[in-house]
Amino acid sequence: MKNYKQLFSLEGKTALITGGTSGLGHAIAEAFLQAGANVIVCSRNIKGADDLKKYADSLGMKFLAVSCDITNSQDVDHMIDEIGKSFDRVDILVNSAGINILVKAEDYDEETFNKVLDINVKGTHFVTKAIGRRFMIPQQYGKIVNLSSVKGTLGASENYLGYCTSKGAVNMYTKQIACEWGKYNITANAIAPTFVRTNISARQLDDKDFYNSLVDRIPLGRIGSLEDIACGAMYLCSDAASFVTGQILHIDGGMTSRQ
Repeated sequence: MKNYKQLFSLEGKTALITGGTSGLGHAIAEAFLQAGANVIVCSRNIKGADDLKKYADSLGMKFLAVSCDITNSQDVDHMIDEIGKSFDRVDILVNSAGINILVKAEDYDEETFNKVLDINVKGTHFVTKAIGRRFMIPQQYGKIVNLSSVKGTLGASENYLGYCTSKGAVNMYTKQIACEWGKYNITANAIAPTFVRTNISARQLDDKDFYNSLVDRIPLGRIGSLEDIACGAMYLCSDAASFVTGQILHIDGGMTSRQ
């Protein structure tokens, strides 16, 4: 009889999570540690990794925090070398690092546009390429999850030009990597949440009118939680999802199902 419980386990796996010191990335790192995975997080500021290090130690799991600017390919290569000193393989990559700059389309200048695309799209590629070449392709195994958004398929009234554009690109990037790397037994999927309370989204969600308008559009009547997203990542990175690739998993309470 098949051991279905084991299929959902991450025991013995090693995961790299970009943007893993805060927000969604931090929640996913915590969940992966609980599920039995060794965890590596990268961020430009790794001070936020202190609590994860203590938690990993309490569970007896290996943990590494590496400072990295994912928009700089040389910095990414340096990070990969640092990872290689402590780990023989990386089984899972979660590209969680991202940014949004709220500016109206008519005021969206080149510098702002480049910054959003560089982090959300180019950075995702630099890390994926490096991890793929160094670890996943040679070991003929890998699970990649990119953090997208419902705004990769749905527009907003204003202020989201760069973000919507970048997340739409992340969706197609995910599908293309799934097509090209399937032959290496590597899956690539994306998670597309609606609003989840993080330090980045708190200001908007604290606006009562904005919050009420948002929740009114979500059939389940609430915004997402960190746990909702972490559980989706756990599934996609487990062997239970071994035949799932090139998919965009909307964890949105039904928002994208509603006209």
